Amino acid sequence: MNKINFIFAFFIAFAIIGCDIVEPPYRKGGDITPVDTTKKKVLLEDFTGFRCGNCPEATHVAEMIANQYPGRVIVIALHAGPLAVPTPIRRYDFRTQETNELATFYGLIATPYGLVNRRQYVGQNLLAPTAWGGYVQEQLNVDADLKMYLETDFNESTREISLQVQLEYLRQGNVNHNLAVYILEDSVVQYQQDDRQPAIHISDYVHNHVMRGSFTGTWGLPVSDVAVSAGSKLTVPFKYTISSERDWRPSKLSLVAFVHDNTTKEVIQVEQIKLFKE
Repeated sequence: MNKINFIFAFFIAFAIIGCDIVEPPYRKGGDITPVDTTKKKVLLEDFTGFRCGNCPEATHVAEMIANQYPGRVIVIALHAGPLAVPTPIRRYDFRTQETNELATFYGLIATPYGLVNRRQYVGQNLLAPTAWGGYVQEQLNVDADLKMYLETDFNESTREISLQVQLEYLRQGNVNHNLAVYILEDSVVQYQQDDRQPAIHISDYVHNHVMRGSFTGTWGLPVSDVAVSAGSKLTVPFKYTISSERDWRPSKLSLVAFVHDNTTKEVIQVEQIKLFKE
């Protein structure tokens, strides 16, 4: 067994461990999603908090950028930092193990700040919202190293998500590429402080792009322990069962998969798919 096949055998084993047998009924998610461009897509991660009065404006900036480049900019709201900590009055906790790990790794001390493909710009990873647009545009002009295709199914009886990620390398891939898969939820109605409003305490604020968890942990799993040659096509299956303790609504979930350099953490390519067809 060569090393690449060994890695995929590992992925398959990872996917099977702890998973129930998939039984119908199935709910078909989105079709395979092609990246029909030779340019990179951009992952824009917005560190936010529900007690951060300036964060709704940052969210607005992120969504404006995503709308400006339809299908090419993927936004994740990472609830972390001091103003994401629940209080005796505001008890809902958006934070996850992954958001806390990312905040610690990048030295987050305040919100809102963001990451653009997890690259450094002028020596900084954490960027103010006013800087996001320019760096997003810069990244969108970079040639893609690989394409990603996603396909998903959801078993409504077992609450099991099946995901298949296909990678097509356009150039030789480094040995340290990792593949990560995050789970997002839209339309989460909870409290948010919004300093733009006359009454800043918004009890029914709609939170979108909320990072809920992951298939792979914060930093993902290795694609291969050898360099992947240009032209290679790899397929990686995943399964994830949503615990009954979670208040997530499957119809509002989407999956974000991305390949990154596990040394620099820079995102190489990213793709998103909704769990349910619209």
